[in-house]
Amino acid sequence: MTPKLEISECVLQRIAKVSTQCSGELFGIMSRGTLTVLGFILEGADKTSALNYSKVQNNFPAEIDLCGLIKFGPCSDAEAHLSEILQDVDITDNPVLLNCDADGEVKASLFKHGQLEAITYVVVNETDLFRDYMFLRLQCDLELVCEQNEKSISENTFRLRKKLASGNVAFGVTGTSVVLNGGSSGSQVLGIEAEDTMEALFGLTVKINDDGFGTKGTKKKSVTNPTSVEYQILNINMLVKKSKDAQDEKLSREACNVTIDSKNGGNKIKIPLQVDVLSMLHRQSKVVLCYDILVESVCRSLRLLESSYIEQLQHLKQVYVTKCYHILPADLGHFFTCAYPVAKKIEEENEFLTKKRKALHSQFGLPANRPYFRRANGFRFNLSGSKLLFNPHVGVKRQLSDGKLSLVQGRYSYHHYMQDNFNDDGWGCAYRSLQTLISWFIYQGYADARIPTHNDIQKYLVRVGDKPSSFVGSRQWIGSTEVAMCLNEFVKVDSRIMHVSSGADMATKGSELAYHFETQGTPIMIGGGVLAHTILGVDFDRNTGNLKFLILDPHYTGADEIVPVQTKGWCGWKGVEFWDKKAYYNLCMPQRPYVF
Repeated sequence: MTPKLEISECVLQRIAKVSTQCSGELFGIMSRGTLTVLGFILEGADKTSALNYSKVQNNFPAEIDLCGLIKFGPCSDAEAHLSEILQDVDITDNPVLLNCDADGEVKASLFKHGQLEAITYVVVNETDLFRDYMFLRLQCDLELVCEQNEKSISENTFRLRKKLASGNVAFGVTGTSVVLNGGSSGSQVLGIEAEDTMEALFGLTVKINDDGFGTKGTKKKSVTNPTSVEYQILNINMLVKKSKDAQDEKLSREACNVTIDSKNGGNKIKIPLQVDVLSMLHRQSKVVLCYDILVESVCRSLRLLESSYIEQLQHLKQVYVTKCYHILPADLGHFFTCAYPVAKKIEEENEFLTKKRKALHSQFGLPANRPYFRRANGFRFNLSGSKLLFNPHVGVKRQLSDGKLSLVQGRYSYHHYMQDNFNDDGWGCAYRSLQTLISWFIYQGYADARIPTHNDIQKYLVRVGDKPSSFVGSRQWIGSTEVAMCLNEFVKVDSRIMHVSSGADMATKGSELAYHFETQGTPIMIGGGVLAHTILGVDFDRNTGNLKFLILDPHYTGADEIVPVQTKGWCGWKGVEFWDKKAYYNLCMPQRPYVF
């Protein structure tokens, strides 16, 4: 059956930025008769530094696979090129061709019976994907015993993959009694019906408080949010079967260092394998499908680690413990996993790592002045039980039909009054806005730091002589200048301060603010009178002068729930009348450092 075709909005945005005639490969996911194109890589002129499509597939979450070609400019050789890769396309019998002409028009075709047939497609945005898909995340420790050479590493990782694929493992779903088993009789599910959906499985892990529709503390199976601002993650653990008669055992070895295997006369080494993998599934997928998907995800991770160890031998002359970093750059719109050595002496500016990052920037057509694939770019999953909201502006409807939208770029967390069991109601708004700004630099990979507390901020301002010693522990406000100083201290970035003489003059700042969000993309702290806010974007009509500000309000005191935050205007569009005409304002506009 011919699949329906969807294309991620991020893919189309990336396509619009490619200005050269070139080609590449498409990656996507097939679910419920629909093929969704989620990303693409470019074939660069320097073939030696770029990963080929069969190799790069191990960097994608399981279920995201090669699905076709993309051509910029003439595509007279498209059918021959599709025939060439057809044997490697597993998720569809009809690979996709996207052809992008000089005018920016994107035409789609399916490759059927050796010929191309035009097909229409539907554009899906980030919110659509958050609503329809979820991720499984599996973490475990394994051990690889091998000699320190390429052949031995390859042979022994192959044996390990073969063992795992032979039904020798089971998987447990964290927070539930559900176990996914495999073997000669096929996949088996314990603790939930095999035909139940992934949404139902996720529902078992979530305790729902009394909302008027159920009993407090009970569990329910449907957990789809009215507004989704990020993917929901289901954590999985792996169990190894000791024998047919023994109970399954969790893998719990600590992975620290590469060591010599003394049992083999020192000829072999033991490499702790820190397996950390993602799988992308539609929320309506059946649970029974998970077992094979999880096995494939672990095998992908082992192939990725194998490639990393071989590269280390070639360039660093030895093998280091390696960690998988799941990265979700806003400009890509999909997860991409990088395997990097974690040794302290191999710093980010090490030639080995900078060369790898440079190749990835080239392959994805990304600028070389921003970090996308650094270790600090690793996605920070919610492991501590924190309920912070991330990007609460996603899904907020704009108000100007003819304006130009300029928004914050990337991920940040929402910080507001009364969080962390700390009462700062009435005085801490600028502190909270600063925390939001700092979170942006952390999540974009510019800094490997933690969010500072009010006390951390006050101690720093006293230490540099900006405030007296009595300031520590007080309930005194800070302003835009102090916010800029703290940004320089905690995440090492500079800021531009914009002075606005009155709230009425904010109506004249549309062009400057739009330029900031288009070039810097950082959230802005604005202080004036006794209030501080965070500006996340502007909607500006240059012809009429109409201007709206996307405001994130740190004065919110409620629970971290997206519905009240959006529906009650704590994150929403405000007009120029929002600003006090009698107050002056200072805007702290953080600047991106030029690094990659």
